Amino acid sequence: MKCRIDSLDDFGRGITRINNKICFVKDAIDGEVIDLEIVNEKKNYLVARVKEYIEKSDKRIKPKCKYYNICGGCNLEHISLKDEEKYKIKKIESILKKFAGINTSIEKITSLNEYNYRNKVTLRVKNGKIGLLEENSHSFIEIDKCYLVVPKINEVIFKLKDIVKEEDGISKIMIRTSNDNHIVMIKIEGKVRNLSNFKSICDSLIVNDKVIKNEFIESAILDKRFYVSSNSFFQINKDIVEAMYKRIIEIIKKKSSYKVLDLYCGVGTIGICVSNYVDQVLGIEVVRESVDSAFKNKELNNVNNISFKCGKVEDIIDAKLMNFDTIIVDPPRAGIEKSAIEVLNNSKAQNIIYVSCDPVTLARDIKNLDNYELKEIELFNMFPRTYHCESIAVLERK
Repeated sequence: MKCRIDSLDDFGRGITRINNKICFVKDAIDGEVIDLEIVNEKKNYLVARVKEYIEKSDKRIKPKCKYYNICGGCNLEHISLKDEEKYKIKKIESILKKFAGINTSIEKITSLNEYNYRNKVTLRVKNGKIGLLEENSHSFIEIDKCYLVVPKINEVIFKLKDIVKEEDGISKIMIRTSNDNHIVMIKIEGKVRNLSNFKSICDSLIVNDKVIKNEFIESAILDKRFYVSSNSFFQINKDIVEAMYKRIIEIIKKKSSYKVLDLYCGVGTIGICVSNYVDQVLGIEVVRESVDSAFKNKELNNVNNISFKCGKVEDIIDAKLMNFDTIIVDPPRAGIEKSAIEVLNNSKAQNIIYVSCDPVTLARDIKNLDNYELKEIELFNMFPRTYHCESIAVLERK
């Protein structure tokens, strides 16, 4: 079936229409004419694959990775990084208009390393081989390396390929490195025959949540150091996270903030990094393990003007008593809970710095924060060659 691709969707797939029904096509670029085959038919849409490119776009480039379109780790390797940036800017402008009614022109997206930026990866093990699962399936694909991960992780993968040949009870292996790429953590799920083989290639080893060797590794962001456990949420792209935190500090200084509320604070990374520039920071996080780690990180950095509380925002903070001038929110993909939105709307804070990993929930939350208005938004390409993008939005009280 011959079709022309009209545009790209939010996941980087080509969009066309067949019999007045929208059709999504992976690895297709707007303007291309393709021969496609429908692989999945739903009530409201179709999913297809490319059989043949009849007219290729001049934007199309050859993917670097031989596993592209198989493992599903990348989505945009068939276009240049420059075109990827344009796509992400257009995508988020469109989402803000659609879900928040905001017409805005995004001026800046920060991209740094196109490849070798991830300092964490989770691999599968099957029949003595190490690899990943094919996209949207349980089919296993053995890999030799991944272009997205830092070189140190690829070195570990190379060593693991021989080690797992002697194992038959392991299902998953997570590899994480410190931000300087010198320290290696390995977390294993399954039964391990020979622990010494794994201990010899890492600085921290956890098997089925049992600490075999060193529970934490240390990692740095800007001039601060942090303990990172196997379960810690810790941003995987060092250069971009530092660029984001520098931008947050610039905003804090520009707004002359002195008392900051850090919501969804995790292990305290943002709050601790901005603590040098304000009088007081309070971090709130619902996960007890993360709060415990945040206190350890406070001590590690000898920070005296920050404290942390465990619980939900609405359970801890009385909106009428809040006297924070700036609120930083860095929520999970689901965004800010409705009850917390109400607390923020009734707060006395003049500024909200919203760090977002999902533009749809960002737009929804901005719309619901009706006592605030969007003043600026900047994009940060945390995950190049994928459709994901982080952003920092600055909201001011109306």
